[in-house]
Amino acid sequence: MRHGPRLLILLLLAAGCAPAGDMAPGEDDGTQAEIAAGDGTIVTDYGGGNAPVTRYVRRPDGTAVMPGQGQGPVAAVPGGDGGSEAPAPGTPRSGRAIGTGSAFAVTTSGIAVTNAHVVQGCRTVVDDQGRQVRIVASDRRRDLAIIDVGRRFRSVVRFRERNAVDLGESVLVFGFPYGQALGTGLNVTNGIVTGLAGPGGDASRFQMNAAVQPGNSGGPAVDDAGMLLGVAVGRLNDIAVLRATGSLPQGMNFAIRADQVERFLAENGVMPERGGGGAAGSGARAVSAAVAPAVFQILCRG
Repeated sequence: MRHGPRLLILLLLAAGCAPAGDMAPGEDDGTQAEIAAGDGTIVTDYGGGNAPVTRYVRRPDGTAVMPGQGQGPVAAVPGGDGGSEAPAPGTPRSGRAIGTGSAFAVTTSGIAVTNAHVVQGCRTVVDDQGRQVRIVASDRRRDLAIIDVGRRFRSVVRFRERNAVDLGESVLVFGFPYGQALGTGLNVTNGIVTGLAGPGGDASRFQMNAAVQPGNSGGPAVDDAGMLLGVAVGRLNDIAVLRATGSLPQGMNFAIRADQVERFLAENGVMPERGGGGAAGSGARAVSAAVAPAVFQILCRG
C-alpha cells in the first residue's frame, strides 16, 4: 500500500497536558534541509508548553541530527545539582505547574528514573506531595533523567538478569496519563512488544501496543514478572500521521530499552537492583501490586 509522504512526525509524550502544535505546512526550521540527503524521521520533543524543546532528525542508523548540525549527533546535556536545564522558549515562568510526568524508584534510598523531557525547562520539580525533587543527571540524547526524591521506598522496579526484549512478550505500562485530569491514582495498561526498534530503526527503543498518553512519560514498562523492559517515552502523533498517510496509527507506542537505562545509571554511579524479589505470583494483578509502590507522579513548575 502506498502511503504518500515518507516523513512522519513523532511526538514524544509531553511532560504536560497542554496541546502541542504540529509543524505548520511549509514551515522550515532546518530539518527539511537536513533530511533532504536521506530518509529519516523528524522527532519533536515538547517539555510542557506549546513551544517545542527541540526538533531533530532520527536517521535510519539510529543517530540523531539537530537542525543545522549536518552530520553531527545530538549532544548529551548533563543535569545540574538541584536544578534542571534552561526553560524552553515560550515556557511559562509563573511558578505554577506547567506539566506532569511519571517516574519510578530504582533504589530504596529514593533514586528514581524519568524522561529528560519531563524535567527539562522546569524551575523546580516536585513529587505529587509537593516535595522538591533534585535532578541528579539528564541525558537529552537518551531522553532519560535521574532524580533524587529524598525519601525512602519500600519497593523498587528491578532489572532483569538479561536486558534483551523479545518480540511478542507481555508488557505492562504504569504512569499518570493526562496528569490529574483522571484523578490522582496510578494507571496501568497492558499489551505486547510489537517491534524491536523505534522510529527510523532506532535500536535504543522498542515498540509496544500498551496504550500511553501525555503524562505517561517516564513511567516503567515491565514484563510479566514485574521486571523492567523499558521507560515509556512516546507514541506516533495521530494527526501528523493522518496528514502524511491518510490513516491513523494504531497501538504504535515506544519505550526506551532497559539496557539504555542501566547504562545511564552506571555512568552516574547508580547500581539498580536486579532479578529476584519480583511479583509474588503471575498476572497483571500480582505485577501491579509489586510495581505500583515504586511509581509516582512528578510535576514541572515554571
